[in-house]
Amino acid sequence: MPTINTSIRMSEELFGRVKEEAAFSGVSLNAFIVELLAEKIQDEEDYHDAMTVLKEHNKSISREEMLKKYA
Repeated sequence: MPTINTSIRMSEELFGRVKEEAAFSGVSLNAFIVELLAEKIQDEEDYHDAMTVLKEHNKSISREEMLKKYA
């Protein structure tokens, strides 16, 4: 799969924390950031799927309630 280069801006503090976590995990900074983004997207997709199912059954709860119950 082709890759795309991009840049992001973050505080020096956050960058330092990300670098430390990547090193601790034994992966490159790039691999660590890509994995985080993929996990976040998956979490959001799961949330949207859950909300769709709830709406289909005419039940609705807030995101906060969902996170408390299933996180």
